[in-house]
Amino acid sequence: MTTLHGMPATALTHPDEWPVYSAQAQGRAAELIARGRTFDYGHGPELAELERDFATRHHRRYAMALGSGTAALYAAFFALGFGPGDEVIVPDYTFFSTATPLFLLGAVPILADSRSPDGTVDPAAVAALVGPRTVGLVMTHLWGHPCDMRALLELARTHKLAVVEDCSHAHGSTYHGLPVGSACDIAVFSVGGHKAISGGMGGMLLTDSEDLYARACLLANFRHRTDLTIGSPDYAPWLTTGLGGNYRMSPVAAVLAHSHLTDLDRYVANRLANVGALAKRIGALAGIRAVPVAPGCTMGAWYDGVVEVTPDCRYSRDELVSILRADGLKVRAPASRPLHTYPLFQGAAPHWSPLAAAATRVVGPRNDRPFPVSDQLFAHWLMLPVNFLWDDDGAIVEPYVAAFERVLA
Repeated sequence: MTTLHGMPATALTHPDEWPVYSAQAQGRAAELIARGRTFDYGHGPELAELERDFATRHHRRYAMALGSGTAALYAAFFALGFGPGDEVIVPDYTFFSTATPLFLLGAVPILADSRSPDGTVDPAAVAALVGPRTVGLVMTHLWGHPCDMRALLELARTHKLAVVEDCSHAHGSTYHGLPVGSACDIAVFSVGGHKAISGGMGGMLLTDSEDLYARACLLANFRHRTDLTIGSPDYAPWLTTGLGGNYRMSPVAAVLAHSHLTDLDRYVANRLANVGALAKRIGALAGIRAVPVAPGCTMGAWYDGVVEVTPDCRYSRDELVSILRADGLKVRAPASRPLHTYPLFQGAAPHWSPLAAAATRVVGPRNDRPFPVSDQLFAHWLMLPVNFLWDDDGAIVEPYVAAFERVLA
């Protein structure tokens, strides 16, 4: 068998795809299922353990587990009081769930272009978008690379903006020695899917504010959880009913996520070694550029590893992906596009959802402008198979380097 470039196909054996769970975690989950403890309307030991240890690791007072990272973002926006007509600046290059919960509240996401080369939101682009209706800023640590938080937090202080930190990609990442998620009004993590900490489906909200915690908790829960964890008498009238949502995490998801949290430092070390080595060696080849990590930042567990296919490469990014995939490599183009390319951010209003329709009608004209950096990065980035680079020995690093060398020789 030969590949598209006429060379012999390489037989590649990949490790199991992440998430992978220890025997102990599987045993805890099985024991819960055997007892029928697959839900928790209160604040049982599994949720309490995960929340306590998540908060401790990120130096926060309050933590709340939810059913997804998207639910956690919605609860964060709700707790901060974002509402109809409020403008919230969000990165153009992020997963769309960073911004889409704003539509449920009638708030208007205003898109800010990326900075090169790491793709995080550009502080200068954010500063140019602040206006009289701006109430908040969302920053995403894209692929695990921390944003320029000093510049963004200073900008937020100057303009009195609330800040939500989307850390969904950034488990274990640090910014000047501090874990991401420790310095803003509310931090949100996804703990589902292929994230380095995954309960299958789940999210985490962190804050130091008793009021923000209580408001988010009342949206996501009702009696029992609210009774047990909201202490302020100001919220007593709503403890039984909550405020309309039910976004809880299951105990099974909590024990699975906690197993990853407990061993996160090892997973971070493995991915830093494996992805770092692969990106560095591929980035030394003609036509490929490794994406540098900014001074003072660490990449944590690398939600995605990216390299840039430059104009000097003999193949376009898409051609190179096709050739390498035919050779057995699990590389790909980015799955998520910049937000300005989706109909929801181009003014395509869903008329049957009044709040979203009103917000979308504003979003289209406000975001009808160029996003040159986001577009350029999306067109040239190639994604490395981070979900197969979690193991202790980095078994696929050498075969991947050899395949890139052979194709680009």
